[in-house]
Amino acid sequence: MISKHIFHFSPVGFRTLSALTLLVLMTVASGASAERLRLVTEEWPSLIDDTGEGPAGILWEVTREVLTNMGHEATVEFVPWKRAQRMVLEGKRDGIIGIGLNDERKRQYRFPHEHLLLSETVVVSRKSHIVVFSGLESLAGLQIGVSPGYVYSGEIQNATGFERIAIPGIDSGLRMLMLGRIDAMLSNRYVVMAEAERLGLTGKIAMSATPVSGGPVYLTFRRDMPENFVVNFSNALKLYKTANLIADRPSSGL
Repeated sequence: MISKHIFHFSPVGFRTLSALTLLVLMTVASGASAERLRLVTEEWPSLIDDTGEGPAGILWEVTREVLTNMGHEATVEFVPWKRAQRMVLEGKRDGIIGIGLNDERKRQYRFPHEHLLLSETVVVSRKSHIVVFSGLESLAGLQIGVSPGYVYSGEIQNATGFERIAIPGIDSGLRMLMLGRIDAMLSNRYVVMAEAERLGLTGKIAMSATPVSGGPVYLTFRRDMPENFVVNFSNALKLYKTANLIADRPSSGL
């Protein structure tokens, strides 16, 4: 998932869609029977959370609202990231929330033109041993925590100057960092901030001001999803973001 994002919201938060926009969205959905879409993702604190009251977070809110306006219901399961990709690849689920785009995935899934948000990756280290990131060469000789199944930029994937250490999740990565088992980790800034706050580690970590990489993340669909549905979703998502004053802007994210 990668990697990360940024929406600018009006001061009053999400606004009710105007009657005109609703009419357009209803037109997009016309002729399509109501369908429950079964989605999967991995918990991405502050962006999409698995809470006792159900899924929450901006990725879920936007996904649910757009699909509802199209006349569809949606459910989401939280599973490990590799399993989420496999379930959709095998057609066992309909889509993945919060996935980045690359050539291999473009062949495996159906991506809409419109992305959910923009995300950037930063270097996270201990305040007692800050890693000052000024380029991949500044990570030379270090043990860097990375998440299996996540796609990082080609530059990161091809880098040979540092050792990659698999971290099962952001929470376990932070614990490994505090124990000195890794020198730093790569993560979404806002995700790691939320997880550090939950673990009581906010004052003990540092994040690079310069992002390592970044790009858009999507709700992508199984390969056999009808193309017209994916196009309609992309159009509805763009309308929704415009109606709610949601716009991409530069960020200090993943």
